[in-house]
Amino acid sequence: MDKSQLRREVSELIIIRASGYNLDSQRLYPNLELSNSKLKRLLEAGVGGVIFFGGTLKELEIRCKVLTKWAGKPLLLCADVEEGVGQRFKGGTKFVPPMGIAQIYKKDQNLAISIAEKLGIITGQEAKKIGLNWVLAPVCDINNNPNNPVINLRAWGEDPSTVSALSCAFHRGLSSTNVLSCAKHFPGHGNSEFDSHLELPIIENDLSSIENFELIPFRSLIDQEISSVMIGHLLFTNIDPNYPATMSRKLVSDLLRRKLKFDGLVVSDALVMNAISQKFSGGEAAVRAFDAGIDLIMMPKDADEAIDSLVESFNTGRLSIERLYQSLERKKKLLSKLGNQLKSKNIDLTDQIQEEKIFLETSNLIKSVVKESVLILEGEIETIGTNDVNLLQIDDFEQVSNKLTPALLLPEEAGYRNVIVHPLGISPWENSKKNTFSLKNIGKGKILFQLFMRGKPFLGNNYQRESWVSAINKLEKEKNLSGLVIYGCPYLFNRLKTSLSSSIPLAYSPSQLEEAQNYILSRMLKNHIHPFKVNRKLNIDFTD
Repeated sequence: MDKSQLRREVSELIIIRASGYNLDSQRLYPNLELSNSKLKRLLEAGVGGVIFFGGTLKELEIRCKVLTKWAGKPLLLCADVEEGVGQRFKGGTKFVPPMGIAQIYKKDQNLAISIAEKLGIITGQEAKKIGLNWVLAPVCDINNNPNNPVINLRAWGEDPSTVSALSCAFHRGLSSTNVLSCAKHFPGHGNSEFDSHLELPIIENDLSSIENFELIPFRSLIDQEISSVMIGHLLFTNIDPNYPATMSRKLVSDLLRRKLKFDGLVVSDALVMNAISQKFSGGEAAVRAFDAGIDLIMMPKDADEAIDSLVESFNTGRLSIERLYQSLERKKKLLSKLGNQLKSKNIDLTDQIQEEKIFLETSNLIKSVVKESVLILEGEIETIGTNDVNLLQIDDFEQVSNKLTPALLLPEEAGYRNVIVHPLGISPWENSKKNTFSLKNIGKGKILFQLFMRGKPFLGNNYQRESWVSAINKLEKEKNLSGLVIYGCPYLFNRLKTSLSSSIPLAYSPSQLEEAQNYILSRMLKNHIHPFKVNRKLNIDFTD
């Protein structure tokens, strides 16, 4: 075979990461997002897909067209938008996390299924409009381990039937928009206590166990002809003690391909993640993943090294040329279903009116979903002293980047002084063990405590659930707690709702959206908030 032809064909298997912003200087993660010059070179050389992060909707729309032009062929253009396009790109819609829909499922299964399907439709429509053709969702992991630091709220539930019903509904909605979907992270990341972005999770479940639990949502989605499946970086010691799932023939070829009869695209999780990159070079990781039965190599540590190693392995016979053509045919088959999604279209007034209508309908849907998923235990804050503090625990400055966000604005207008706790800022802990809570850096008044806490990639176990339980119980015991709101982690809420007195106003929302903040605080502080004062504050800030 011609060497240059083989190299182009091998390059088709590689998915590289790019910023959604157009300029190199705008990249949020330059160590992960390739420069424009390298992107152009790799795409011209045959690389088959791009995963995006960051940017605005309009920038990404332009970006997709430019990169496709550089490639001179259709590309797989994807993003991790599990909670809506707005999760990754400014201007897009961001939804209540999947676990929030599971909360609704407990009360009304039909309503939750209908919502999940609508979220899939909206995600697909927005993705398609900006040029994406592959959404890396739904998450099919069952979060049956409360200590899971990375799946957590990303899961559609904590049992197989809930996850199957809701992930399938999301997939049906997404598929109706002619956008590819992806079930992840096979064979199941829900029972892990470690984040594969940081280290390799070890899971001791055997084959019989996962067949009766973890695999059920994947089976359901395979029956619904899902486009692709992503393999997680997980070591199942009782199934394949030697290799993580990403490199395991037993899990990819034997279980997923033969036993579950899946013949769509199989893609690796990002090979740059520490679970893989700490032990394997970029080239060796790509070869082992393909040898296990994976079709597409996501974000290798070094794309050139991965391509070189794959080409060499095909030339030496370590890898089968027949397998290469099987993978290329699967990719071609899915791309052919999509048509020309990047064709330019003139926008007229009718389109704009329709977009405004869709925006309003989506906004109303999000508000209704927030209300359905919020749990509020009876209680309103009766009195607020001059020294009382609104204390916010955050792990991401984006949560309070706008000082008019309801979590800050409404308590301030009610009479609280705002204080923000963050790992890089003020700390309420007296020592590095985080087991002694202190008010000396916060204030002497009572505290309205708002905790923004959720498991997410790269955070690990740093949300210190046990420490916060003891700290909040101490505040109540010393009569320094005026109210508590938890946004995100359901497990922290479940611990606290049974340990706190019923006299403490308490609320929980799986969502951290401003709609959730506004809904909860407007009720909890309703005797202290004056709409005229809030509107006046907004107007003053706007006019400077």
